[in-house]
Amino acid sequence: MESRLALAVFVVGLVFHAWGMTVGWTSRNLPGGEFRQAQTALSTHWIKAEQNFALAYPTPVLGKPWSLPMEFPLYQWTVVKVSEVTHWSLTKAGRAVSIACFYLLLPAVFLLLRRWQVAPAHRWLVLAVVVTCPLYIFYTRAFLIETMALMASLWFWVAFERAVGDRSKVWLAVAVIAGTGAGLVKVTTFMLYLLPAGVWALARLWAARRQGWKTELAWMAAAVAVPFGATLWWLDFADATKALNPLGTFLTSANLKEFNFGTLAIRLSPEAWATKARIVREALTWLPAMLVCLLLLPFAARARWRPVAACGLWFASVLVIFPVLYEHHEYYYVANTLLLLLAMGLVLVAVLESRVARWVAYGAVAVVLIGQGGRYLAWYYPVQRAISPGGDGLTTSLRTLTNPGDVILVLGQDWNSMTAYYAQRRAIMFRNDVARDGARVEQALADLGSDKIGALIIVGEPDGAQWLIDRAAARGLGPEPLYVWRDARVFVPQARRTELLHSLLENDFHEVALAPGVEPPRASLAGKWFEMAAIHRWQRKPFVGFQPAPVRFFASFGPAMDGSSGQPMYGAHPVTRLVFALPAGQHTLRSALQMSVDAYRLDLTDAETTDGVEVSLFRLGPGEERTQIGTRHFDPRHNREDRGNLRPLEFTFTLEAAGEVELFFGPGPAGKDTRDWIELGPVRIE
Repeated sequence: MESRLALAVFVVGLVFHAWGMTVGWTSRNLPGGEFRQAQTALSTHWIKAEQNFALAYPTPVLGKPWSLPMEFPLYQWTVVKVSEVTHWSLTKAGRAVSIACFYLLLPAVFLLLRRWQVAPAHRWLVLAVVVTCPLYIFYTRAFLIETMALMASLWFWVAFERAVGDRSKVWLAVAVIAGTGAGLVKVTTFMLYLLPAGVWALARLWAARRQGWKTELAWMAAAVAVPFGATLWWLDFADATKALNPLGTFLTSANLKEFNFGTLAIRLSPEAWATKARIVREALTWLPAMLVCLLLLPFAARARWRPVAACGLWFASVLVIFPVLYEHHEYYYVANTLLLLLAMGLVLVAVLESRVARWVAYGAVAVVLIGQGGRYLAWYYPVQRAISPGGDGLTTSLRTLTNPGDVILVLGQDWNSMTAYYAQRRAIMFRNDVARDGARVEQALADLGSDKIGALIIVGEPDGAQWLIDRAAARGLGPEPLYVWRDARVFVPQARRTELLHSLLENDFHEVALAPGVEPPRASLAGKWFEMAAIHRWQRKPFVGFQPAPVRFFASFGPAMDGSSGQPMYGAHPVTRLVFALPAGQHTLRSALQMSVDAYRLDLTDAETTDGVEVSLFRLGPGEERTQIGTRHFDPRHNREDRGNLRPLEFTFTLEAAGEVELFFGPGPAGKDTRDWIELGPVRIE
């Protein structure tokens, strides 16, 4: 009975986890460590685009040569192949591979628990703790190598113990393969799980110190020789490849040593530990769940105290070994959170094995599982559920305005790959310190050879900005920005400036605006008839408040729109004629009219003031035939009800057959258009 109940609890937790994988599935953005996800996705995009499965795979963010290999590209290659087979987008394929790796690590956890002599029913409860973990619901579907590295490391741990302990060649082969994969995909995760495997190995060697230790050592060496050798080979290859890039040398192992391993000062920093404590408290699990497990430990079976303490110690060890990485990157906790969950799960197992009342023990299990699920819903779910096309107005504009083969230059975003990935362009990201190094900048630009620069983006006011603008101008870019996005200025090739200005005006890029001093072309739309379909999209903006939009129009002074009041007001100064194509049936035109007080001030003479505007609606027939449907003389000077803002306008009419109607604005009875500054509010014809 207990086994069935435990299995049911695990299945419910697994279903909850699987549901979490579907949340925001169609979204193209990459929430959670987005800069790192974008780097992985960028490499994957170009591997697929170029069918480039070389070890020196492309990560085009720091100029030529475009390769900056960090991890061995097993994850990226797998994502490309899944995308090609399923025809999924790379985003979906990347998530699917991460999810599959997470589910494939669960059997390894089950086998570890069996080796620790945890009863089958209780193993399901520990796995339930794992699958309801908020961090593992959120990051399992990230475009990251993390779950693949964790899967390989766990299977190495299991296989290493089984190979050595059982003298099994099959498990030895698994240990070699999994260990090699773990070391190549992410060495920091592999190092973490070498710790418990190493402690177990030392204990066995000590026990066999008088007899048999050489055999033990031989099996151990056989299990780790290839993984260690492959890892060292890859690190050497990756460093040699990075060193070929004048802007990428800071990413070599030697230059990243302090960032990867930190310093004593960082290890002792109260601020750093406060940040790590916040991540543990907010992102990994539910804090009260951890406290419940901690409070129950004294009442738990003492046989479990040692593995609980060991898992807790291993969890905390990497916070000391890699202090900077775990301070700045929440996603790094994918590697070690499993150990925290194992510690919590083993406490629950120990309580179930003790004399504590069963209702208390199972109540604690329920608190942990329900609490973790609730924490996911409160913390990660609101972020994950948002549906986004990915990127922003800047990246969308770059993808539209630049050519696929163009290179973009970026200063002010460090070497963040997000702009390059969402724009789907190769990039040279100039870090602020590099922008001041003239020789390295010149070398990076010279290495481009015949590759064209599609745009230069300057974010904020970094040092070296003007110098870089001048260098880009020497390669054909304009010396002044064409448009801005937030605090980013975008410079484009001078030869394409007019073309790109028109394209920019034709598209509505979020938060993108023309740079100060840039004016749209002044193509006159005044004094003659125009078909709406024949004018540019940006020239249609004055008609944004019309539903439906006119099919053609005539405006003596050209169409104009004022949005300063918070809603679009169309400038209908006489003579204005707006023609709408409508289906047969009954219709109602609703809008509102207003006129500036300065048009009808009482101190003006009759010659200086408006005499009102004739607003009429006509049914159009063959040739020049016009039948008046209704009319209104809008005259705020003489009619108090016409004064003020948004005075209602309404015409109801019936069309026996589909046809056209014309909304006409003409001068008042005196036939003059002096100060006829009439504005038409949003128009709805229903």
